Amino acid sequence: MNSEFELIRYSENLPARIEWKQGEIITPYHWHKEIELVYVLDGDVKIKVNTLDRELHADEFLLLNSGENHSISAENAKCLILDISYEFAEQFDASLYNSAFKVVPGSGAEEEIHNLLWQLSRTVNEPKLPDLRQYSIITDILHVLFVQCRHENPNAVKEGEKVQSRHVKLAIEYIEQHYREEFTEKGVAEILGVQPVYLAQRFKEATGKTFTEYVMEFRLERAMDALINKGMPIDDAADYGGFPSKRTFVAKCKRIYNITPFQLLKQKQSGKASLMNLNFK
Repeated sequence: MNSEFELIRYSENLPARIEWKQGEIITPYHWHKEIELVYVLDGDVKIKVNTLDRELHADEFLLLNSGENHSISAENAKCLILDISYEFAEQFDASLYNSAFKVVPGSGAEEEIHNLLWQLSRTVNEPKLPDLRQYSIITDILHVLFVQCRHENPNAVKEGEKVQSRHVKLAIEYIEQHYREEFTEKGVAEILGVQPVYLAQRFKEATGKTFTEYVMEFRLERAMDALINKGMPIDDAADYGGFPSKRTFVAKCKRIYNITPFQLLKQKQSGKASLMNLNFK
């Protein structure tokens, strides 16, 4: 089964994405860098994790580690999905890749995370500073994971396909850390110690995009976030996203989102602009 890579857009002011899904739920088989927690509020949810099938019922949750392939489906359910930034977690331990998280059923960690997810599900109705409350809960969840749920990562650098997967993840990490700088696929391949053709093939297989496409879309994500959420002028947003000029930013924005930054600013003034409402072609 083919698994697509998902580039996740974080919620404003948070090192994570919080989603509420309701009714029929169909999330295709995919993977991403983020640590994911699926918390079922109502109904039954089926989750395929790598080759294993799981079923969650109301008031149950499941932890998915960074890079795990998974799909989610339900006929009629309501659930909260929390995707926590891997880069945010790595700030507390640069060797995080050598670990994986496992929540033991019936443990104190399971109870603590369950309570925190329940609290997070209630923040949708917070009258004051919901982002601040959500941020606090997210860091509390990470603390429980680091202190009580951390184990050796079976997918750390090894032979064969796991090394291939690691090379792609390292390339993605490099892009996310250096997107404002000039670099090439060949240069990144040299840094990783692999042939450019090898990296190109593995990158396409893992993400469904070429290296160049991924870099461009990632830069565009950052520039659009700067424009909409940070209030930067178009020139500054282009520079923030790593584009060489405003003209390049405008052209890429038009091609990918079918809207120019100027049009987007007009929508923002009318209160209709949101990065979450924009979709790649």
